[in-house]
Amino acid sequence: METEFKFNLQDASVFDHIVENAEINRMGLEAVETIDMHAAYFDTLEQDLRSHGIAYRIRQEDERVTATIKWDVDDATDGLHRREEFNLVVTDDRFAEKPDIGLFISSDAYDVLYEAAGDKQLIRTISMDYTRRQIKVDTGKSISCISIDEGLIHHIDGHAVPVCELEVEWYYGDEQDFIRLANHIRNEYKLEPQDKSKLQRATE
Repeated sequence: METEFKFNLQDASVFDHIVENAEINRMGLEAVETIDMHAAYFDTLEQDLRSHGIAYRIRQEDERVTATIKWDVDDATDGLHRREEFNLVVTDDRFAEKPDIGLFISSDAYDVLYEAAGDKQLIRTISMDYTRRQIKVDTGKSISCISIDEGLIHHIDGHAVPVCELEVEWYYGDEQDFIRLANHIRNEYKLEPQDKSKLQRATE
C-alpha cells in the first residue's frame, strides 16, 4: 500500500525552506538526494488498464529501472492518496521498451493485470521526465520521505504539462504521526493539496 500527500508548488524553493527548517533538519536521516527520473506508462490499445484503474509504469531512476503496478486507487481527499502498489527492479534494459505482465506472475499484481488485460500486447501511452530531490525523515514515531518533483508530463495527446509538486510519503511507523507531519508542513508553508496523480493529469 502506498500512502502519500501531494501538494502543488508555485515556487520550488519551498522545498529548500522545508529542508532547512530546524525541526525537519533534526529529523533528517541522510542528506538530500537528487534523482533523475524518466517514467513510461503502458496500456493496451483499448486502454484496458486505465479503464480498470490500473497503472503500469516503467521508471528509470538514474541507473536503476523499476517496474511498478498501482491499483485500487481511492479517491484522493485533501491531497491524501492511497493505493495498492507493487514494485520490481528490472535487470534487463530491453524490458523497459517492451514490457509484459509476466514479470509479475508471482505477485498479486499479476492477477489484477490479467483480469483487466489478459494476454494483450502493451504499448507505451505517455511518458514523464523530471528531477526528484528527496530527504527521509524520522520523527521517532514514523519514517517518511519529503520530496519535490520538477519536470514535464508528456500528455497522451502530445503536449507537455509542467509539474512541480511536493510529496510527503509514509514509509512505516505510526500513520497518524505521518499525517500530523504532512499537515504541519502544509500549514506552515500554506501548500495547495493536489488530488490528481501525475498519470491522471497526463490523461485528462
